[in-house]
Amino acid sequence: MPPRVERLPKQQLWFPAGRYFLRTIKRDDASQRWADWLSDPWTVHVLNTSPRAMTKAEIADYIKSFDQRERLLLGIFERGSRIHVGFIRLDINAAASEALVSAVIGEKEHRNAGATVNTFIPLLRFVFDDLKLSRIRAFVLERNQTTIQYLSKLGWTLEPEPEKPVRSHTDGSLLVLRRMIWDRPGFQAWLKSPIGQRIVNRMEAAQG
Repeated sequence: MPPRVERLPKQQLWFPAGRYFLRTIKRDDASQRWADWLSDPWTVHVLNTSPRAMTKAEIADYIKSFDQRERLLLGIFERGSRIHVGFIRLDINAAASEALVSAVIGEKEHRNAGATVNTFIPLLRFVFDDLKLSRIRAFVLERNQTTIQYLSKLGWTLEPEPEKPVRSHTDGSLLVLRRMIWDRPGFQAWLKSPIGQRIVNRMEAAQG
């Protein structure tokens, strides 16, 4: 019999992240703007989401489906304005000592502006230092080379073999899916690297 893994406590998280902050999502955060993110052509292309329009009520139901224990849903907000710009989903497998992460930056002006990397730093510190997990995984469509190259520069490792193809929600074609992994030693090494130090210093300066 494998050793029993204790159920994780319910999380209410809040992390400063430079010009952004990351916190546990509440049902009150549901909005039509968030619903519109998921049918945006950019999101449909890079994440293979359904192109159909969603409603605020469906987003509220989506939020409710997260137990905030093994399945965490966190919102990315801009400091000062407190505008909701995106979200991060974290699915934890304590028995395997790993987590699966996915992120969406819904507001166009905040894409490629540091929202993802800034919020990933405190989130991964939580994953590796507090939860004591060994690795974090992400799945990326092969056609999304911008994200693959970006994560590779941050120290993520691209697995050599592709995953099982997935069907496109728009035309039914088969899409190649790739898996990327970042483990605790890799993340710690990146924090000490010149680019890691530069980003951390910039975040701390923005936080005052």
